[in-house]
Amino acid sequence: MADDRGDAAPERRAAERPGTFGGDLLARSEYRFGLVLVLLLITFVVLMIGSTARWVRPFTIALSGTTLVAALFAADVSIRVRRVATIVSAVAFITSLTTLGLGRSGEGTAALMCAGLVAFAPVAIARSVVHRRVIDVQTVLAALSIYVLLGMFWAFVYGILGGLGSAGFFEQPITPTSADYLYFSFITQTTVGYGDLSAANNPGRACAVLEALIGQLYLVTIVAVVVSRLTPRGRRDPSGPS
Repeated sequence: MADDRGDAAPERRAAERPGTFGGDLLARSEYRFGLVLVLLLITFVVLMIGSTARWVRPFTIALSGTTLVAALFAADVSIRVRRVATIVSAVAFITSLTTLGLGRSGEGTAALMCAGLVAFAPVAIARSVVHRRVIDVQTVLAALSIYVLLGMFWAFVYGILGGLGSAGFFEQPITPTSADYLYFSFITQTTVGYGDLSAANNPGRACAVLEALIGQLYLVTIVAVVVSRLTPRGRRDPSGPS
């Protein structure tokens, strides 16, 4: 009896909770990665605007924190972890307000906080996908969310190097914006390599190479991981006479 409850699907466990508004909301939030993708799209659009206005920093941090919390809800992590993430996101947002008067260092600090907020989400999503052992639309959305989150994370890393480093990040003589970092990150992750932007120093080049390797390994191995770790039981179960 205990084993049956331990192996029960998360949806079943959610249905057994008291029929309160909070319980129903949590049940609807579990494994709903479409919302995470929508928030990532909004964050992507804001970053690609490339505005240098001061309000963009706290707004981006607020979006990053909201995306993190939504990802943790979708990944069905513990309530304590969700609360900690919410508090950390709120503190990061308040802290970002104190950097409004700073120049390049303020941009680097904001990128550092965004990277910290985004870094944990892919791990939580991947853990939930492995735990579910189900291949469906939500699994595909989760995989897409991880891929986009990785691209945004590296964009923030490049922003950190460019904002807090002693020299500019790009070899080209430009004043980079969030759009430049995001553009460079995704063309690197997809190994498109237009060559219009390139890292100027060794730390930036090392990060670019690492992102390209991780991005390609993710694309090449994700299908194998899904097939081998999430559907082996279905392949072994008899499906009737052939």
